[in-house]
Amino acid sequence: MRRILLLAAFVLTLSSMWIALTLGTVEGPPANPESPVRNIIYIHVPSSIFALFCFVALLTGSVGYLITSKPGWDILAAASAEVGAIFAIISNLTGSIFSRAEWNIWWTPSPRLIFTAILLLLYIVYLILRSSLEGSARRKARICAVFGIVAFIDVPMVIISARFIPDIHRPGFSFTSSWQRAAFFLSMAAMILLGSLMISLKAEILRSKARLEEQTFS
Repeated sequence: MRRILLLAAFVLTLSSMWIALTLGTVEGPPANPESPVRNIIYIHVPSSIFALFCFVALLTGSVGYLITSKPGWDILAAASAEVGAIFAIISNLTGSIFSRAEWNIWWTPSPRLIFTAILLLLYIVYLILRSSLEGSARRKARICAVFGIVAFIDVPMVIISARFIPDIHRPGFSFTSSWQRAAFFLSMAAMILLGSLMISLKAEILRSKARLEEQTFS
């Protein structure tokens, strides 16, 4: 089943890329309308959205662990954090490329960009905590869960800064054709499916690691 879903994600990705670079090409900035750089929006926006979804999964796993103390919730949080960090990196890198082409700067301290960069830093800090804390697995899981819950405050700040605080970043991106919308939604579907599979695979690896550690110390 996982192989079928992975194949579906691959097909969706290829389909969205083909449409984006042919029928759904986005016109470049006024100074260079032939530039293909604006098409990076098909990667940037879906990766940004999924990075936020991963933080929701991290929050869910953290709350679930504090309530039940079941390792499965902690594993969900850990897997979501690792995958979320990957998508946050993609979001920040593609955003910098878009910014350079659009405004001739790689980065600027605008509200949305600051909170998006903080999102990536919070993922990194969470992962550092998981790998560096000493003590029992239960103690480490509880500390990480508390951090995951507190850190979630940045997610609504990203959304608020994107929608309600004026800055250099446009509040939304409007498509001018149905092909552009098709490319975007196919890319979004591919990103969600691929990211979900990555979380599932990482969670399975963490479960196997936990079982091996139990057998080693039993």
